[in-house]
Amino acid sequence: MFHLPLFAVTADLPFKSFFYDHIKHGGGVGVSFFFVLSGFLITYILTYEKLNTNRINLKRFFVRRAFRIWPLFYLVVIMALLIPTDFAQFIGFHTNWGGYDPDWRFSLTFTENYKSIIMDNGPRTTPLSVFWSLCIEEHFYILWMVVFFFIRRKVIPYFLIISVFAAWTMRIMEPALFHNENVTTNELFSNLDYFAISGLLGYMVATNYKSVEDFVMKIPFSFRIGYVAFILLVLYYQKALFLYDVWSLNIFKHTIFSLLFAGLLLIFIPKTSQLKVSETNIFTRLGKISYGLYVYHLIWIHLLVKIFRNNEIVLDNWLLFFGFAAATLIATIITSYLSYHYFEMPILKLRERFFPNN
Repeated sequence: MFHLPLFAVTADLPFKSFFYDHIKHGGGVGVSFFFVLSGFLITYILTYEKLNTNRINLKRFFVRRAFRIWPLFYLVVIMALLIPTDFAQFIGFHTNWGGYDPDWRFSLTFTENYKSIIMDNGPRTTPLSVFWSLCIEEHFYILWMVVFFFIRRKVIPYFLIISVFAAWTMRIMEPALFHNENVTTNELFSNLDYFAISGLLGYMVATNYKSVEDFVMKIPFSFRIGYVAFILLVLYYQKALFLYDVWSLNIFKHTIFSLLFAGLLLIFIPKTSQLKVSETNIFTRLGKISYGLYVYHLIWIHLLVKIFRNNEIVLDNWLLFFGFAAATLIATIITSYLSYHYFEMPILKLRERFFPNN
C-alpha cells in the first residue's frame, strides 16, 4: 500500500486524507519489522551453532544465505541494468520520476544503498529503488557472522547492547557526515538497533528456550492478545505519534519499533501457545513467497501505472484505485509463486544437497 500511487487519486478528499493518515502513511515500517525478524532469526541461528559446536562455519553460513538471496537478486538487477533506456521508459520502469542512472559497480555489489547516500536520491530504474534494504540485510549477515566467529558466546549479549548504542551514535552523527535531505538512515550502522534488540531475544531463545517459553506462558492470554491490539493501534496512529520533527524521536524511533516488534515476536515463541499462526494460514503461505513479493511488487505497480497512463485511465475514484491495488497484488502473488516454485526452489534444493541445514 505504501508504494501504490495514491497521489493520483483525485476524488473523495476526506476519505483520501483518512486513508493516507492511517493506512498508507508509514508503510516503510514493514522494512523495520523485516530487520527485526532478521535480527532475531540470524542471531538465534549463529548462537545455536556457537553453543553446540563452539564455532561458526563461515563458509556454510554465507553460502546458505547467498543461495537464498543472490539468484533472484541478480536475475532482476541484471535485467534492470541491461534493459535499454527507451524501452524501460516505454514500459514504465522509469516512473520513479527522477533519480540517478544505474551504476553497475554499486548495483552488483550490494552497495546500492551507499550510491543512494552519495546521490541523496534513489536509482531511477525499477525495481532497484527498493534494494537499499536488501543491501543492508547483506551487510548485516557479513557483520554478524564475522563478529560471532571471533567472540566468545558469553560476550554476544554485550556486543548486541553495544550495537544499540552504536545505532544511536550513527543517527546523531549522520547529518554532519552526509548532509542529506532525502536519503537518511540508509546504511547498516544507523539500523543496528533493529537487529540487535531482536537479536537479544534470539540469543535468549537459543541459550534457554524453556525459560523464555515459561516467561511468556505466565503472561495471561488476554494480555498477549491485548499487546497485539496495541501494536496495531500504534501502527494505525503512527503518523500522529511521530508527527513532530523532534530530535529525540528521530534518534529513538527505530529503537521504539525494535522493542515493540521484538515483543510481538516474543509472545509467538512458545510452541504450546494458543496464540500462533498455522502452517495452512494464508499469511504463512504468502510468507513462503515473500522474497518474490518484495522483488516483483514495484515492477507490477509501475507497469500498470504506465498502462493506465497510456490508455488515459485516471484514478479518479476509489473503485478504480482499489481495482488497481488488487490487480497489482494478484499479479505480484502469481509472479512470486511461479518464481518460488520454478526458479528459487530448484536452487534451494541444490543448496540443501551441498550445504544441508544441520
